[in-house]
Amino acid sequence: MDKKLTLSLNEDVIEKAKKYSKQSNTSLSKLIKFKVMVVLLELNDKITELALSDESFNDFEDGFQYYTAIENEIDIIITRNKKDFKNSRLPVLSAKEYLSIKN
Repeated sequence: MDKKLTLSLNEDVIEKAKKYSKQSNTSLSKLIKFKVMVVLLELNDKITELALSDESFNDFEDGFQYYTAIENEIDIIITRNKKDFKNSRLPVLSAKEYLSIKN
């Protein structure tokens, strides 16, 4: 049975992508095509409070990503910095690891 991968991002990631686009002179239309493939998840007060109160994250943005995933019942976290999620209750994979499992 084939499962569809749903890539979920919070709004902060999209804002960083826009900033990156501007700084690197990359076409925003490429980012818009990417947006069609993703579902934006809400970053609400509960997630913000959880992320900011969790001292196990050195980078508060990782806390936002983690608690956004938890609150939205996401199955796994895919990141290039697995060490940032060492206390995760969710499986944490690199993109390479995820693709090797899916293939």
